[in-house]
Amino acid sequence: MRARHWLVFLIGLSAAVVQADQRPILSLVIDDLGYSLDHGKAAIDLSGDHTYAILPSASYSRQLARHARAQNKEVILHLPMQSIGSQAPPEPDALNEAMDEDQLSAKVHSLLTKFPFIKGINNHMGSHLTEFDFFMQPIMQSIHDYNPELYFLDSRTTPRSVAHSQALDAGLSSASRDIFLDNDHSNPESIYLQFQMWLAMAMERGSAIAIGHPHPSTIEVLREHLPQASSKFRFVPISALIQERNNPVFTSHWQKTLTNLDENLN
Repeated sequence: MRARHWLVFLIGLSAAVVQADQRPILSLVIDDLGYSLDHGKAAIDLSGDHTYAILPSASYSRQLARHARAQNKEVILHLPMQSIGSQAPPEPDALNEAMDEDQLSAKVHSLLTKFPFIKGINNHMGSHLTEFDFFMQPIMQSIHDYNPELYFLDSRTTPRSVAHSQALDAGLSSASRDIFLDNDHSNPESIYLQFQMWLAMAMERGSAIAIGHPHPSTIEVLREHLPQASSKFRFVPISALIQERNNPVFTSHWQKTLTNLDENLN
């Protein structure tokens, strides 16, 4: 009898944990790390299990990648790609339309080797390249050939992006960005509004991915509001969110299993 009571107690505890895990999931990605050491460290030091996209050739990229890894934060490669009419100067090592398939593949492989502990990749800019499958196919295939365990996060810098679908076609795990937090990074109210939209989307869909940048205003909004959200939401890195989406928790099946087990004990 005592053993049965312990078993019922453990089952109840497991059920409580399963129920707690049903909170909506939030994944936060901080892009563009590498330009500023101080801003990058401030982003990495935010509370929560977030993902950090490191530029391959910026001044402080390696230092920030090591800092993130030392804190057990998920690191991904922020892969530069050609944009449409961007006013920003082109990034070193950016993939562009002048490259043929072999050149694209060789460049991707070279950039992937810079951070051997990355869990995935997302695109930096790329509103031009990500619209065309004949660019995305060799890029995704070269990522898969390098390490099929890596995932690709489509930053969706254009609504016509085919990066997500091409990643899946190449056999990679993949997801797409839902919210940009700080397109207007000079306006904290705008950032907070986007933050609230992120939470609302997760409540509606079960999970949501937001991308922000290491701007002081963005970091301040996140530093203030992330702890409050943690009581109602689970924060997980992108790799864990993809696993959750691919392997949903079948609560009804689990509850049925517990009921059958309890009946068998009687």
